[in-house]
Amino acid sequence: MQKSKPPFIGFQVSTADLASLDEIAAKSGCSRSEAARSALRLGVPLALAGHSLDLRRLILLLEYTQAAVDIIVHREHADVAPEIEAIANERMEEFHAPR
Repeated sequence: MQKSKPPFIGFQVSTADLASLDEIAAKSGCSRSEAARSALRLGVPLALAGHSLDLRRLILLLEYTQAAVDIIVHREHADVAPEIEAIANERMEEFHAPR
C-alpha cells in the first residue's frame, strides 16, 4: 500500500522571514520546510486561542521569578539549593532538550 502525501501549502514570505526560517533550519539541522512546519506547530495553537506572545516580556518574567526564588531558597534553605539546581537541570534535559 502506498503512503499518501500530506496536503501541500505554498505561500510567499518576506526576505526577513525566509532568513529566519533558514536560521531555524540550520540550528535544528532540518530542512526549511521542517522549520516552517515547526514554527506553525508552535504558533497556530496561540493564534487559535487568540493569544500573542511578547518573548522579551516572557523572558523577563521568567528571569525575575528565577531571581526571586533563588534569593528565597538561598536565604531560607541554602542546604538544598544545589539539589534544586540538579533537579532543574535534569528536567531541562528531559523536557526541553532538542529532539
